[in-house]
Amino acid sequence: MFRFLLIGISTILAGCTFESSPERLDLEWNFEYSSHVLHARLVESKTSVTNDNRCNVDYSVFEVLEPFKGDVERGDLLNITGINAHETRELGSEHLLLLIPFVAEDFTGYGDCANQRYNSFFSIHNWCCSIDTTNEHSLVVYNMINSEQKSENYLLPTEPVFNFLRQQGK
Repeated sequence: MFRFLLIGISTILAGCTFESSPERLDLEWNFEYSSHVLHARLVESKTSVTNDNRCNVDYSVFEVLEPFKGDVERGDLLNITGINAHETRELGSEHLLLLIPFVAEDFTGYGDCANQRYNSFFSIHNWCCSIDTTNEHSLVVYNMINSEQKSENYLLPTEPVFNFLRQQGK
């Protein structure tokens, strides 16, 4: 009987965890796969031109607001590629960033780039997520209807997601 009660409580707690980290975001997998997981603000967008104009890397500078994983601190400025995957890209906009180290030769079109020039850069490996800051902070998300069409955007409160990420980071 005790075993069934324990299993029941575990199931309820697991349900709360999954409710706090929606399955569609697959936060556990993304957290493990990412070298850095951050809440950050977009400071500016730039292009780095190197190697006699044969290498052009579009990137954005982000200020870390809260690190959930990785060796960075609040206030650090990071160079990150891939912001075009996000729904919002205005200066000052906030984002949940799931990052991996940027290795130029791993990305199409960057074959003429010297990796050592970009060894401090990161790349967004998953589209998630712009943050709507107009009322309560909410992630701007959507579902994929099929392989090419997305649903309308909808908002998912950041607090349960951030709480889940804080727990993962401990």
